Amino acid sequence: MGARILLTGFKPFGELAINPTEPLMEAIAAWENPFPGVVLHTAVLDVDYVRAERQFREALLRARPDAILSFGVSGGTDELCLERIAVNVDDASLPDSGGQTRAGSRIVAQGPVGYWATLDLESIHAALVEAGLPVRYSNHAGAYLCNHLFYYGLHLIASLGLETRMGFVHVPPLPEQVREGGRAQVGMGLERLVAAARVCVSVMVRDMAGAESRSGS
Repeated sequence: MGARILLTGFKPFGELAINPTEPLMEAIAAWENPFPGVVLHTAVLDVDYVRAERQFREALLRARPDAILSFGVSGGTDELCLERIAVNVDDASLPDSGGQTRAGSRIVAQGPVGYWATLDLESIHAALVEAGLPVRYSNHAGAYLCNHLFYYGLHLIASLGLETRMGFVHVPPLPEQVREGGRAQVGMGLERLVAAARVCVSVMVRDMAGAESRSGS
């Protein structure tokens, strides 16, 4: 069996009528086998603390991926943000789609303070730069659903004793969304978001092939 990769996005939330990561997942699901020998799985999660955990766990157990890359939207950036760290705290004034607000609560009661991303962010960053896409590192994924999922996913992987690697990327809003909001941003079109995802996956595929080659030598 070839390598398996799981990619996730989120549904809209709050006043955001479109979450760019949802059409991104739809576009990825429609790819015509751009990576021979690699099986791609996608999932779009609810912006809900409880449901997102359940949906992610189900997707993980169904796909049994070698690597996971999750995407979320950040309204205040024009760059792709590669998240380095997931922190064990929910602390946001915005309620989730189920109406739940969390203030200073731990995601996992006895879990560690944080987890590092386990994908090769340096290689992904270099490839995105080479592709002419705006990208930067981020040391804080917030304290809402994006960070929650990132932390929960890494903790679940560790708890299950899996070797699955995981990373998280915040993407900008779509150009039409920033125009409507009157913000001093340009946003990023879906075509460029898809191109960015393709670059990320190509690096992940290359890294997994390298790891397999080393383990077999």
